[in-house]
Amino acid sequence: MSLRARLALVIALLAFLPNLVLALTLGLMGEGPWLPLLLWLLFLALVSALVGYFLARGLLRPLEELTRALAYLSLREGPVSELRLPPSRGTPPEEVALLRRRFTELLERLKGLLEAREAFYATLAHDLKTPLLSAIRALAYLEKADDLGREKRVALLHQLKEELERGYRLVENLLALSRTETRPPQGETLNLRALAEDLLLRYRETAAARGLRLGLEGAGLGRGERLLVERALANLLENALRHARTQVRVRVEPGALEVEDDGPGLPLPLEALVQPFRQGTGHRGSFGLGLYTAARVAEAHGGRLLAPPGQLGGARLRLELGPPSP
Repeated sequence: MSLRARLALVIALLAFLPNLVLALTLGLMGEGPWLPLLLWLLFLALVSALVGYFLARGLLRPLEELTRALAYLSLREGPVSELRLPPSRGTPPEEVALLRRRFTELLERLKGLLEAREAFYATLAHDLKTPLLSAIRALAYLEKADDLGREKRVALLHQLKEELERGYRLVENLLALSRTETRPPQGETLNLRALAEDLLLRYRETAAARGLRLGLEGAGLGRGERLLVERALANLLENALRHARTQVRVRVEPGALEVEDDGPGLPLPLEALVQPFRQGTGHRGSFGLGLYTAARVAEAHGGRLLAPPGQLGGARLRLELGPPSP
């Protein structure tokens, strides 16, 4: 049964029942044939039904208008930025007006999300295109350079490797973000120190090439999905190795990992840096997606990414895998 039918039935019953009680009471107290009384009751029932129908129609008219407006939005073609509710005819009831405002707010939020997604994908495609194009150019040069010496060839291959690794890191971050958006992370007990040791071994050659010392201290366990936690910590390490002057230090605690360097520090507040690709010229593709992925991994595990004051004079980032201890 529709809402209009239910509302009409309620109004009709409220109008008819008191008259029914009154008519029956007068009929029992008086004398005479019952036929006129039955005809009167039928007339009251018809009038009550008509009153209920027209009142329900009038009461639901603003809601039906809002329904037509939403149907118009769903059928309209064009960019999302131009979608908006048509103006209401007359002054709707307070409840319907509130509902219209909530739909308008939801539409504005949807516009913001779609615009952010478009900007995200556009910038990501640009950042992914750059290393691929550089790699293609390097391969084309290698193909034609017959008399290229060993030193130049090794340097060119090293550049090619760096560009491909940059594109690979972008893909890895996208996969990690996809996992955090599509399902909750698997809860397994992790030896955080062993995880950090494995990553430091992986980046030891990079650190040595830049003349940086890698340090590791502390120990502890945590719960989370290993691949996601590894990706988050790898992003923090890559940022630290990129900006450190002499050293990078990793600290392990129960349920938390910290990465600190002695570089210039974060150029913007962490709240701005964890917004993907919105750090302005010079930071796009470095801080953006890496810190955003680390923050999303922490949030997916019920934790957070923090930037407490450091001891080395540079950036200090703390990855918590659960609610902080009281």
